[in-house]
Amino acid sequence: MMGRRANFTEAQIKRAIRAAREIDNRAIVEVTAEGTIRILPEALQKNRSDVDDWFSQDD
Repeated sequence: MMGRRANFTEAQIKRAIRAAREIDNRAIVEVTAEGTIRILPEALQKNRSDVDDWFSQDD
């Protein structure tokens, strides 16, 4: 049996991201097709690219 795909409204996604940013403005927010919203502290980000490092220079 295949799982049902979650349908979020744009407003719901914006609220989740805004709440995460209020707690930690550098939090990583992931939204999966299965309907999981993950809010992770920046320290848990494992695969940093050169682009990520470049954007972090201004901090």
